[in-house]
Amino acid sequence: MEQETSFETLLNKHRIVIERYINFRLPNSFDADDVISETYYAAYIGYEKLRNKELFKPWILSIARNQCNLWFRKKFGSDMISLDEICDIADNNGQDNDTVAEIISLLPKESADLLTLAMQGYKQSEISDSLGIPIGTVKSRLYYARRLFRSMCSPEQILMFEKGRKIMSKKDYTCGFPAEMPNVIIKESTRPFTEVKCADEEFIIPKIGNRNSEGTYRYPDKKLAIVSTCYVPKSATVHEVAGVKVCRDTYNIKAGKLYKNECIWFSQLTDEYIRTLATIACDCEADDDYPTAIYTFLEEDFDVIVNGNDRVHGRPLLIKENPPRIADGKIFIDEYNIRYTMGTFDLTIGNRTFETIKFINVQANTTITENYVDLNGRLVMMRYYESFGRIEQTDWYTDELKKNTAKNPKLIVNDIEYRLIEDRISEYAL
Repeated sequence: MEQETSFETLLNKHRIVIERYINFRLPNSFDADDVISETYYAAYIGYEKLRNKELFKPWILSIARNQCNLWFRKKFGSDMISLDEICDIADNNGQDNDTVAEIISLLPKESADLLTLAMQGYKQSEISDSLGIPIGTVKSRLYYARRLFRSMCSPEQILMFEKGRKIMSKKDYTCGFPAEMPNVIIKESTRPFTEVKCADEEFIIPKIGNRNSEGTYRYPDKKLAIVSTCYVPKSATVHEVAGVKVCRDTYNIKAGKLYKNECIWFSQLTDEYIRTLATIACDCEADDDYPTAIYTFLEEDFDVIVNGNDRVHGRPLLIKENPPRIADGKIFIDEYNIRYTMGTFDLTIGNRTFETIKFINVQANTTITENYVDLNGRLVMMRYYESFGRIEQTDWYTDELKKNTAKNPKLIVNDIEYRLIEDRISEYAL
């Protein structure tokens, strides 16, 4: 029993990392649950052969890796990664579909069929099943089909199809955001709540080629302080898990300076979840005095994009109705870092009005984000609040700024006062 207790203790210590690894690699939670059970069983049977118990984590992760590979071999005949790259030709360029179709029609039927299926959103595993060919063959044929497609495009067409993928340098890094915050009107709507899938995290949908900026307006003067631009340049693999690389450049208005790669992270987007695979900190010129730090999802305390107490699966895309309790103008919640929906709202920014759902996300005693997501699943605006205690303890906030926050709009959550610090508006809203 001493061995079993020791095994259970070590397993409980590293359970989140193990289950996170398997869930991130496999395409759905049902198969992941089966592989988790097989991993735990194999580890229990072989535990007595592990001489150095300090190596338990890498040892059981190697078992998890082998079990995942075994699942892929049974399913696809090879050690496949969990996500298939979707052909991104003409992605986000619906207005050019006629041109794309014309070029595809000139391709050999085999290549045309593959590209058409990929453009329609089918995963490579689904194409493999549909055409009755191995997934490895699908992968190689798609590669050559895309090269053939490009060879038949004029230089102008290639630029047209790839617009947004190459981040062009600009002299004006404000990206069209006005110096003063545009007129914002938030009006509660009588529309019933509608469930929406939202993959727009940090004002960017993590798909290759996407790019979007956000303008930050600080209170109480409501002047443009920061413009951040996120873009997704390429795919990435972290601990054998497929995802994409996301970069953020930040332009400080007052300093008149652009900080390249102010933040870099790696995301995975599935049909159900959005997940952070890794983050890179202190990697821009503003952090030259600090070593670059890399954190990945295999660390126990890696908590980026979690959902309440679920630190395994990531944040679900589907926003379901989940209202908090409200009494005397105060909000009461039972769990931190989870979406609490506040209803439907008409959000007007300048001359544009969006039908949105509103939800808040509360970090314990520190911050609140108030999010407005339109019916297309795009984050239109985020309002950022900090608790009174956090404001008072922040060294780089001046005494004048701390004093001025008393005039800002407030939220009371679980009897803690939070003050509005800034509004963040998406370039999508302009």
